Amino acid sequence: MLLNMVSPTTVGLAVGLIALIIASWCDIKTREVPDWLNYSLIAFALASAVTLSIYHNYSHIFFESLLGAGFGVLIGLAMFYTGQWGGGDAKLIIGIAALIGFSVSDISKSSMYFLVFLVNILLVGSLYGLGYSFVKAIINYKLFKPAIEEKLRSKTALIIRIILLVLGIGAFIFLVASRSIESAVLFGLALAFFLFFYLWAFVSTVEQVCMIKKTPVSKLTEGDWISGNVMKGKKIILQPQKTGLTLEDIALLKKKKIKEVLVKIGVPFVPSFLIAYILTFAVGNWMAYLM
Repeated sequence: MLLNMVSPTTVGLAVGLIALIIASWCDIKTREVPDWLNYSLIAFALASAVTLSIYHNYSHIFFESLLGAGFGVLIGLAMFYTGQWGGGDAKLIIGIAALIGFSVSDISKSSMYFLVFLVNILLVGSLYGLGYSFVKAIINYKLFKPAIEEKLRSKTALIIRIILLVLGIGAFIFLVASRSIESAVLFGLALAFFLFFYLWAFVSTVEQVCMIKKTPVSKLTEGDWISGNVMKGKKIILQPQKTGLTLEDIALLKKKKIKEVLVKIGVPFVPSFLIAYILTFAVGNWMAYLM
């Protein structure tokens, strides 16, 4: 079931789907989305909007595409500068946002495609990232097992576990004694905090053990994330940045004759864009069923 509202053209949807398939393949293979693909998608989205505006004599089509691109820029910049996405991911979301558009004439309906797409990215991305982490933990089990055990045995972790256990037991006793909605909510929160702690321990261990790789400086590319300070002797040559390495940083490492560095291997996140895109236009506004 498709959303009952004005939508991108069939050709536009097909181009967006093809672009996301190519981008997903590139992200999985190289951890990068090529600029030619992102800029081509942005150009196509805006050019097709101009063409449709002229053909239908309806300027709102172009302005809605432009507004979508603007929202894409804001989202992309926010995710890039907080270190959540790479530059390729940020540029890709601009192209998809421009393709979908954001309506200024009927915000309650036409913009729903864009809003549902963002919610789908959030939900799919969370599940996708967690699933990817589980796969990494299984593949690197011999390294992961002692690391997670050491993390959970640390003094800080033991104190947190004891506090959460006491809170959980107290909330359970309160639930059994009162059997009220408030006690049920309190017990649910205690359980959620308990599970969240173990989820945090799991994900952080996967990142520290399974997603860091020694990489020759000659193979570094712009946007790579280094793990920890790069040292030469007792002097810090380079510190990690949320936006990743710049070309100047790589040149500095070569100048200082640093042979290799530890690089964070991020989750190839673009496939979650693809899944969210398909859900948006195949399932529609699933949130309406919850209201």
